[in-house]
Amino acid sequence: MKRGYYAILPANVRYDNKLTPNAKLLYAEITALCNKEGYCWATNEYFAELYSMSKSSISRNISSLVEGQYLNISFTENRTKIRPNRPTAKSLH
Repeated sequence: MKRGYYAILPANVRYDNKLTPNAKLLYAEITALCNKEGYCWATNEYFAELYSMSKSSISRNISSLVEGQYLNISFTENRTKIRPNRPTAKSLH
């Protein structure tokens, strides 16, 4: 059973022509997973299985979101934490 968390897809992500539709969907999924812990803990393997994509496709999409400064990734001893960067007024124009 899939959880019922809501996803957020802000305008600056939605209208960024440099991002693929799959990258935008992945961003929204990451925001949904952040609802529980305040960060996303899911692995590339988790997303690949969820969306029937290859892990390398997931990795490319995450990289494009990081390059666009939409995501922040940090590493701890036992966990990768992915957090969306909050849009600023400047980034929305």
